[in-house]
Amino acid sequence: MSEPIIRIRNLYRRFKSGDGEVTILKGLNLEIEAGEMVAIIGQSGSGKSTLMNILGCLDRPSDGEYYINGKNATGLSPQERAALRRENIGFIFQRYHLLADLKAWENVAIPAIYAGTAADAREARAKALLTRLGLGERTEHKPGQLSGGQQQRVSIARALMNGGQIIFA
Repeated sequence: MSEPIIRIRNLYRRFKSGDGEVTILKGLNLEIEAGEMVAIIGQSGSGKSTLMNILGCLDRPSDGEYYINGKNATGLSPQERAALRRENIGFIFQRYHLLADLKAWENVAIPAIYAGTAADAREARAKALLTRLGLGERTEHKPGQLSGGQQQRVSIARALMNGGQIIFA
């Protein structure tokens, strides 16, 4: 059996609240296999966003262990977490977060800039992803010239840009 793409063991997340402390995540265990789709559901305040922030390497747990592709992400520095996130994770945001002054392909290429990908390769991959998502004729358009659905597909292409195996939406 292969290593899970995400593995969490006995995870806790606590926050200071006044003079005390609030525990949001309590002893969470989770394994997600490659190709598996998972929905995180719960009431407001139940820790969904906190868990997503930890899974996306945007936050750290207070206790417990967290692995991405077998690599322990728990004690990594912010720079190491950023590299792990850049190499393994793509985000599709509810509000898209596209930069208005950039063309569709340029918005898609942003993650590859941080990964150090050469300019020609960035442009070629961004345009290829947009074409696969039905936007081959819109690669030079800015977000204001695209419909909401087209903007969503630009956001999806951006999440796929660095070839990450994990997509959070």
